[in-house]
Amino acid sequence: MNPWQLAQQIKHELAQVTWPGGSVVFGSRSVFVYAGAVPADEEMPPAFPFAAVSIGSSTADDTHPDLLTQSFTVGACVEVAGDPLGEFAIIGSSRANLTKSAGAGIAEVTERVRAALNRLTILDGASIVVSGSGTTAVASPLRGRHVAAEEFTVQAMCSSAPFYAAPQQVRRSGNTINWVGTHCTNRFDFLQYRLGYVTGSTPAATPAGLTSVVYTGTDLEAATTIAPNRVYQVFADYDPRGTGAVAASSEPVVGSYFLT
Repeated sequence: MNPWQLAQQIKHELAQVTWPGGSVVFGSRSVFVYAGAVPADEEMPPAFPFAAVSIGSSTADDTHPDLLTQSFTVGACVEVAGDPLGEFAIIGSSRANLTKSAGAGIAEVTERVRAALNRLTILDGASIVVSGSGTTAVASPLRGRHVAAEEFTVQAMCSSAPFYAAPQQVRRSGNTINWVGTHCTNRFDFLQYRLGYVTGSTPAATPAGLTSVVYTGTDLEAATTIAPNRVYQVFADYDPRGTGAVAASSEPVVGSYFLT
């Protein structure tokens, strides 16, 4: 992934963070890509807790100039009412429901954030190193409430150009073709798979080059009649803008097709 893609992937991951057996910690409307560090008091969104992702500086790799070591700042912020010292904002108050975010302190929330960031792996097109910068000081009381925030510095190896992961381990079992695609479906921009074939022995460079498309959908297998002298391929389609239309597709790589 490039920095633009990875910032959205981090946002996507944070929006799906949940409490054990419960609801989401932030939700899709409480995670933002932000131009800077954690917002100041007067800039804070009305809903707590929330998370903010900002894109930092990058360094080009000396050996491979098309690769970047990109830094991100991931901040989480909570507001918890109750005590004069702000202890609840740090470690949490007496929570009536442990499966919801109400009353959760910043230490509880960032535990879930760190776990989500650590789940980003090279299979998602990203290699992540997470380092925390500590919990900030609790803000002054505001009508009996306290605000606390914590930031993480995230470093990732990124590509300069956009990257669209291809399905892997495409194989046949009788007249069923299946593949491994978790690294595709877990992405923020994944839309669908396209299984098809091209006559001959050379894989198609794009889905448009397929002789016929026999399956379109999100499953990891499809049934079709296997015939000789064909290359069966699976492409992953992506929609980074969320329009519902295909904006980009994976390229044919070893493991995303087989010959008959």
